[in-house]
Amino acid sequence: MGLDAAGAFLDGGGRMGQLIRDYDWASTPLGPVQTWPQSLRSALSISLNSSFPTAIYWGPELRLLYNDAWSPIPAERHPWALGRPAAEVWGDIWEVVGPQFAKVLETGEGFSAYDQMLPIKRGGIVQETYWNYSFTAIRGEDNRISGIFNQGNETTQIVQARLNAAKEVSRLSRMFRQAPGAIAILRGPDHVFDIANPAYLDLVGKQDLLGKAVRDVLPEVVDQGFTDLLDQVYCTGEPHVGRAVPVAFNRSGHTEQRHVDFVFQPISDEVGARQGIFVQATDVTETMRALTAVRDSEQKYHAIANSIDQMIWSTRPDGYHDYFNDRWYDFTGVPQGSTDGQAWKGMFHPEDQDRTTEVWAGSLATGKPYHIEYRLRHRSGEYRWMIGRAQCVRDESGQIVRWYGTCTDIHAIKMAEESRQLLLDELNHRVKNLFTLVGGIVSMAARTSETPAEMAASVQGRMQALAQAHNLIRFSGQGTITSGTVSLSDLVDQILAPHLGGDLVGASLCDGPQMQLGERAATGMALILHELATNAAKYGALLQPGGHLTIRWTVSGSTLTITWAEECPTPKPDVVSGSGFGSRLIKATVEGQFMGRVDFASTASGFVIQMELELEQLLA
Repeated sequence: MGLDAAGAFLDGGGRMGQLIRDYDWASTPLGPVQTWPQSLRSALSISLNSSFPTAIYWGPELRLLYNDAWSPIPAERHPWALGRPAAEVWGDIWEVVGPQFAKVLETGEGFSAYDQMLPIKRGGIVQETYWNYSFTAIRGEDNRISGIFNQGNETTQIVQARLNAAKEVSRLSRMFRQAPGAIAILRGPDHVFDIANPAYLDLVGKQDLLGKAVRDVLPEVVDQGFTDLLDQVYCTGEPHVGRAVPVAFNRSGHTEQRHVDFVFQPISDEVGARQGIFVQATDVTETMRALTAVRDSEQKYHAIANSIDQMIWSTRPDGYHDYFNDRWYDFTGVPQGSTDGQAWKGMFHPEDQDRTTEVWAGSLATGKPYHIEYRLRHRSGEYRWMIGRAQCVRDESGQIVRWYGTCTDIHAIKMAEESRQLLLDELNHRVKNLFTLVGGIVSMAARTSETPAEMAASVQGRMQALAQAHNLIRFSGQGTITSGTVSLSDLVDQILAPHLGGDLVGASLCDGPQMQLGERAATGMALILHELATNAAKYGALLQPGGHLTIRWTVSGSTLTITWAEECPTPKPDVVSGSGFGSRLIKATVEGQFMGRVDFASTASGFVIQMELELEQLLA
């Protein structure tokens, strides 16, 4: 609608000025603009030309008019709110603002609110909003209150930021008070207490600290150098960290030493000016006592573990070896820590590694006790038989937390078992050979004797010689020879006596220095010589006419070397292969009992067996 000079007060006003000029005010109780009172015109003119959010509520219904700066306040209600009654526009907050409007209309006194919370509905959702606003009465020409002049702005973001900050301060304050660690803030170069939480007060044994300097309320720390340290941190701006530092506090009239972890952290403002020092401390006295107890316990454990002959080891639940006692390193000769983890497997005999790994993996998977026999490499390079045992330790929930194991040297027992088995096999073998030999003696005597008497004499003589030789290798229940020491030459003579003479052999030669054999050594040597002689009588030089046997022994340093050589008119190359029982018996006795070595070699006319034996073992 067009406006005459009477409507000039609506000139300008931006977007809202245009909306007001175009509005059909004649259809409202306010009537045409030309009829509006001067008081309304003046107030609205001020509003439209103000850059501050301003609104006019006019008439009994408080019809709404407002400027561009105020238009964002009603949000999606703009521009619908223009010309509407206040109660209709602000129905969601009328319980709050309605009484405020009414009081201004009734008394004419102005009203102001700051950070007033108004639950305004925006986007279909009621939101908590905050406002600064004022209501001022507008009097008409008759001096009666005809409207309300409203100015204000939203402070929601500011209030929420303030509330969030307050919450954060409250949270930090609560955390500060409840923090298990001792916390304090010292202000200025004199280190005056600004803040000290309960944990700090409890640590130092004082309560009245705030506003006082460290050197005044905690004089005991001055002599311990802590105020000098605070001065250094304050001046240099470099923090200081202390670990388990002993500190003596004067608590309730007596001195008490504690161990403390602490941090002195300098505090600076935005431009780098020093403000004070942040102090954080933790009392680790009980931890240090526990660590000391653990160290004492570990030392006792190591002392016990290293005082016994067994090798002791321990692993994590996954089987990772992380401890071996001194006996392990004494036995193996390897450097400390070199067998940690999985490296221990390399100490086992190659033939035992896969089997041992399989058994250990089974125990790790099931928690069943570990038990196995294997050969472990000694520092000398020799592999010795061991029994490996281990048990797991579980926590209260049944989870495995540790494995503890031992290695026990059973090499002597293992060798004794093998020796006993060899002895049983030898006795069985000897009986069979004895029957064969006796049968051969009888058969040869029958072929060479002309009369039964001559045959009987021949057989009787050989049997007596055989009995004399066997007297040297009679065994007690413990597997030891019953006679005393014997010379090597006598032993050779008596072992060979049943097989020499007559037509049984061509020639023989025995040569070597005098050598006394100990009781145990005589047993082993008798077994070796008897086996060789029996084989020679069954297959070699003592069987065939024209055969020749040579036995020589020499001493060099700590070694006795025995050479047994046979020459046969018709040699059997497969007699000495090193794989038969006799060969195994000889090899086991030489290597196991005499710590020596034996070589088997065939020649064009027979074979040679050479044995190298430790003299020390021959005297036993």
